[in-house]
Amino acid sequence: MITPHIGQKELYVTSGHWEKYGKDSFKLFRHRQKGGIPAKPMNCPHHCEIYKSKPRSYKDLPIRFAEFGTVYRYEQSGELHGLTRVRGFTQDDAHLFCRPDQLKDEFKKVIDIVFTVFKAFDFQEFTTQISLRDPENKEKYIGSDETGLKLRKPLLRPRKKRA
Repeated sequence: MITPHIGQKELYVTSGHWEKYGKDSFKLFRHRQKGGIPAKPMNCPHHCEIYKSKPRSYKDLPIRFAEFGTVYRYEQSGELHGLTRVRGFTQDDAHLFCRPDQLKDEFKKVIDIVFTVFKAFDFQEFTTQISLRDPENKEKYIGSDETGLKLRKPLLRPRKKRA
């Protein structure tokens, strides 16, 4: 899918992203709302709007959305370094809407896709990382401790290094 490059501030307020990341957003227009209309800092709220655009049943789940979408961040001075903190970039992004009992299997499928891509490009040595909720810094995260704890259980077997 392809979502717009701008969004109403209210979209990010409703999703909870504005409170946590609003200061790092580009404000393009000083419209009638305080804070302006931001350039899209992330795809999440847009994908959620598409999901809720029509009635859904638990029987429809899982539903998977993916996008190579350009996002924009107004990183503060000192936060820009290399390719990890740039002001505009295109990211591969996906959002999965699933039932709690489907979460583990959906997560494994995402990891399988990553490994498939790595294999296609013959990446033999790599380091992976997953970010989960920090129990000491809960205000930084959206979601619940309950869901985060389910993901903390070992889901993947370590891969052996090739000789």
